Amino acid sequence: MIDGFQESCEITDGNANIMTQTFVEIMLLVPTALCAGFIMFLAGVIQGIMNDLDEATFKRFLTMLHTRALRSPYAIGVSSITFVGMVPYFIYYGFSNRWFTAGLVMWVIASIVSKATALPIYARVDVIESSDVTRLKEERRKLQIANILRATLSFASVVLMVIGFV
Repeated sequence: MIDGFQESCEITDGNANIMTQTFVEIMLLVPTALCAGFIMFLAGVIQGIMNDLDEATFKRFLTMLHTRALRSPYAIGVSSITFVGMVPYFIYYGFSNRWFTAGLVMWVIASIVSKATALPIYARVDVIESSDVTRLKEERRKLQIANILRATLSFASVVLMVIGFV
């Protein structure tokens, strides 16, 4: 083992514990930031494309996007790692880094808001007839708001987590 590396990776008293907590926080921050970037890409680029599509094509595209996202190892992985990692983090380190904790709490809130706003839209779009232009336009507008909200909350959670390192 390389001198000094062992101490920075073990959970012990003193400065090594701080180094370990920092390392664990970085390991949680990376997938959180990757997922936030993914969500911001969806809210910006993908939503912009959906806004440019006619309503029937929007319905087809959204259905395919949702189906593929549910099977995407990347989407599932980056959104799950933070939740899975939060449990041992709080067990070992508690809430000592308040900014980082606030970021994790904000991440949970963003996820809950996303599930509560976007999933019902996907379900409604799925059953709306392709010819019902008015309802599809309204659902697309609601989806844009939901995506912007989640992207904003996700970005804010990453900012709070980063402030915890300062």
